[in-house]
Amino acid sequence: MYQILMISSLYIVFKLCDWIIDEVREWKVKRNILSNPILRYEYYKGSYTIRKMKKLKRMPYNQYLKTYHWELARSAVLKRDENQCADCGKSKDESLEVHHVTYIRRGKENLEDLMTLCKDCHQERHFISTAFE
Repeated sequence: MYQILMISSLYIVFKLCDWIIDEVREWKVKRNILSNPILRYEYYKGSYTIRKMKKLKRMPYNQYLKTYHWELARSAVLKRDENQCADCGKSKDESLEVHHVTYIRRGKENLEDLMTLCKDCHQERHFISTAFE
């Protein structure tokens, strides 16, 4: 009887240890994802529902730029572009902005749909695009 009790206790302890190890592994993966802006954006974007994407797409642009989604996308693009303007190479000392290359996937942008530009280059891009419409 004593041996059965010991074996049962050890089984429970080992199962508990396995569960703790799995939880720690999962926590480490999430910590890695959340500490990297690019991985964090992709992680959150993957969990969006169709309803959330439609809401972001229909939202007025000024409101859209204040959302948590845009904050995540912006930080991911700045990280990817190493805080430098894609056109002139100005660094993070200057005011950098994130420019939409296309608005087709607004609300669930691919990082390739966005680029880092300094304020002057961003204004120039918008001037050129409106001049040829």
